Amino acid sequence: MKDKINLNKDNCKILICCHKPCELPPNPDGLFLPIQVGAAISDVDLGMQRDDQVNGEPCDNISAKNKSYCELTALYWAWKNIKKLYPNLEYIGLNHYRRYFSFDKKNYFDDAVVLSEGEVKNYSFDKTKLEKILSKYDVLMAKPRVYPYPLDVDYSVCHVSDDIKTVEKLIHDNHSAYYYDFLSVITCNNKLSHYNMTVIGWNYFCKYCEWLFSILHEAEKQINIEHYNTIQSRIWGYLAERLFNVWIVHNKLKIKFLNIIKFFNGTVHKKIWQIKKRIKVSLAYHINYKSIGINFFKS
Repeated sequence: MKDKINLNKDNCKILICCHKPCELPPNPDGLFLPIQVGAAISDVDLGMQRDDQVNGEPCDNISAKNKSYCELTALYWAWKNIKKLYPNLEYIGLNHYRRYFSFDKKNYFDDAVVLSEGEVKNYSFDKTKLEKILSKYDVLMAKPRVYPYPLDVDYSVCHVSDDIKTVEKLIHDNHSAYYYDFLSVITCNNKLSHYNMTVIGWNYFCKYCEWLFSILHEAEKQINIEHYNTIQSRIWGYLAERLFNVWIVHNKLKIKFLNIIKFFNGTVHKKIWQIKKRIKVSLAYHINYKSIGINFFKS
């Protein structure tokens, strides 16, 4: 048991990544920090913290790469700049404008609870529960989604298979201490905590970002995404989801998983399509791949 934790607007910030005008949840404790991602390439100013500025001035950022880095442009901005605004920061987190941690709703059959977009104004953020979690655990992550096949198969089916192989070789060559854990999570495991969402201590966060962005920087030199479609061009966000799980396992952090609340604009057709696609894929691969079901993520 750690010492009792008292979160406040000065020692904890949970980024809410926004790329367009949207309704945001209540923020009575001031722990949320809405941030406009891709601000450097947007014609719209959302009137919130930008991922390319600090106090209105240019800063170290990768905002212009948002189409391929997605929410990671906010992560990078925080790593390099947020302490200039909040020097007493001890905890950092990341949510999305329509994805938040669920403190009071559960879905036992999936990683998420799906609600309509209009209900975001009723989102209940429980600071007391978060304080209790952080007093017992090192990191808060999204409840893992369970696939019927290993994660390397899922990535190869839904994305570009050569990309995950490139990252594997980079880890083997440049971060060899992580190689066994990479194989354990990616090739011998069928559970993945998605969305790059977390709440984590600042020191852990900095170590993770240094590791993650060094890998992605090298991968950028080797992977040409010029002709990728809109979905596949989000490559670095997809890869980071996998790499975050690898980093957590390697560093043996104690994890608390929570469901995610997803706020959709009245329909879940896209999600249903994705589920049907994965069911078809699992049937096609059933003969050649076995869903191992090893759970390396123990809370």
